[in-house]
Amino acid sequence: MGTLHFTLTSNTDFSQAVKSAAEAIRNGGLVIFPTETVYGIGCNALDTQAVRSLYAAKNRPADKPLLLHLHSLEQASELAYLDESALALLERFTPGPLSVIVHKKSIVPGEVTSGGETVGLRFPSHPFFLALSREAGVPIAATSANRSGDTSAKDGASAAFTDQADVIVDGGVCTYSVESTIVSLAGERPKILREGAITRDKLSEVLSLCD
Repeated sequence: MGTLHFTLTSNTDFSQAVKSAAEAIRNGGLVIFPTETVYGIGCNALDTQAVRSLYAAKNRPADKPLLLHLHSLEQASELAYLDESALALLERFTPGPLSVIVHKKSIVPGEVTSGGETVGLRFPSHPFFLALSREAGVPIAATSANRSGDTSAKDGASAAFTDQADVIVDGGVCTYSVESTIVSLAGERPKILREGAITRDKLSEVLSLCD
């Protein structure tokens, strides 16, 4: 069976795109999907073979962890430890273009975190992703849908891996077209690892951040 392609227009069967992508995720496949920042390629985070396939497809260095893409705080609490700082940020800025690094629980495979004890949590606000995540019923380990070192895909036509993904969903141009902001909460103080769609000033309204 070849790659399934869906374009999210007024004529698209949205529910069929969601069901096909979710089935591929549950069965160990790779799915390219839109978010509000850039396009992602993801798999079932609890399926270690699928995670290895994702690393191989992207030619991603083994020491670069993936982000868990999720739809709710309840789901996140099953996978990671959320302290007061994490909850404050997530409740303010998610769903949206923020990723937080926190300590993981044992359910998260080491393949996702490059053997580390922390994990990145991301809560995309794109309607398709939210529907996909709920339908799949598993955390989705994902990274941007471009070869390592290339520019992140900001529309469906720019996504790489089109010959390796099981399902490709084209949702047009991403709203922000810039990567999510990443904040580490794994140390003594919060630290911005990457400033993206959410600015330092906005973050500082919630937390006192260090460089």
